[in-house]
Amino acid sequence: MSLLAVIRHSAILLALVLLTGNVALAQIQPSESQRQAAVEVAESLRYGHYADASLDDEWSRLAFERYLDVLDGQRAFLLGSDVDDFRHLEERIDDMIFEGELAPAYELYQRYHDRAETRFEWLLDKIDEGLGYTYETDMRLELDRREAPWAESQDELDELWRKRLKNAALTLDITGQDEEQVETNLRQRYEGQLSRLRQTNGEDVFGLFMAAVTSSIDPHTEYLSPRQGESFDIQMRLSLEGIGAMLQSDGEYVKVSSLVPGGPADRAGVLEPADRIIGVGQEDGEEIVNVVGMRLDEVVDLIRGPKGTVVRLEVVPAEAMDMTRSHEVEITRDTVDLEDQAAQGEIIEVERDDSTKRIGVIKIPTFYVDFDAWQAGEEEFRSTTRDVAREVERLKEEGVDGIMLDLRNNGGGALQEANSLIGLFIDRGPTVQVRDARGVSASMAIPKPARSTTARWRCWSTDSRHRLRKSLPAPSRTTAAGWYWAMPPSAKVPCRR
Repeated sequence: MSLLAVIRHSAILLALVLLTGNVALAQIQPSESQRQAAVEVAESLRYGHYADASLDDEWSRLAFERYLDVLDGQRAFLLGSDVDDFRHLEERIDDMIFEGELAPAYELYQRYHDRAETRFEWLLDKIDEGLGYTYETDMRLELDRREAPWAESQDELDELWRKRLKNAALTLDITGQDEEQVETNLRQRYEGQLSRLRQTNGEDVFGLFMAAVTSSIDPHTEYLSPRQGESFDIQMRLSLEGIGAMLQSDGEYVKVSSLVPGGPADRAGVLEPADRIIGVGQEDGEEIVNVVGMRLDEVVDLIRGPKGTVVRLEVVPAEAMDMTRSHEVEITRDTVDLEDQAAQGEIIEVERDDSTKRIGVIKIPTFYVDFDAWQAGEEEFRSTTRDVAREVERLKEEGVDGIMLDLRNNGGGALQEANSLIGLFIDRGPTVQVRDARGVSASMAIPKPARSTTARWRCWSTDSRHRLRKSLPAPSRTTAAGWYWAMPPSAKVPCRR
């Protein structure tokens, strides 16, 4: 056994000694707020969902199988006996969520967690022992096990993972890596997966369970956690309060991947891409928190804060050869505009009818609106309609021959904003029909005033993959296609607490 393996096993033994008699404390338990949220989600699905969902025993069986798929969709960690131990939940999930009884769902996750943790440790042991693979025999590995039966024994799963480990090593070997590089990369891979597994918290487990509950109704219904809800709001208003740095995990460290041009960090000039952040503090006098090994989302929460406040970062420069060359920097938080996610236009030239046509293309990644500013009655709130209107006027001033709206990869967004956007091009008539869970239908018409000076322009949409509704009058003879509007079914509405 290698020295690294000895050290790691010693650390595990020490941890076991420290935790003996206190193991139950390490298990994840549901909070009272999560129990209440489960009840609210159940009521929303039962009484507010368009599908008129019946949360009964039949649905419960679907939700149970979906939860297993969410946890272990490839049937690679849990045993058939593990699943049998929780079969009694098949007809209880409906009662569980209506009553906020989440403990059984958390216990099933804990069983999966224990199996996965043991498996990653097993993989690391195999790598520490040295792989020494040769690839001279025929072996067969089932890559997609979604329909496979649950394994009946640990020996069966051991054999599956021996093949998976060898396949992973072969995949790296054929890229030209030597045996030492292969083992190093695989060790880093499984150590990273083990670290992320051990950082799972109660909100994560609740999110997994709610994902199974909601997706068992239809694939477009999702639960958004408070943190995901905040991210949704940021995407809608295209701004946040922070330092304007894109961060990513790099092993145990948080690394700066890029800076938002013109953002607080960019203006301060104290951070560079590839710098590593190892500590975060708030105002003067407060102790800096060591963030090495911390979850990325938790580090982001520490760095974000109200506009005008100061965050202190302990940073290791990208060029540093070791982690002792750290220094402290201060950045004043400010509003960061996410311009790369806004509607943007460009001009392309195409050859048609023996002439060159200048076409303005406006890419619309999503239908966003600053709900808070809009509801507060602010006049200059950010929205897709306003940004598109500015782009249209700019393109007209530059003398384009036509305008195209690019809706490819548009994930949906605010329905009211999509309706308002149509009003830039047509001035009357219904645009969208909405039917609620009671079967009551209502039409959304063009809001007033919405029409701009662009009504006589010929516009096309490049989106053809979603449900389409023709909204413009019949195109002229020289128009290749009508202007279309689509609200993709992937638009999300958060379940709030």
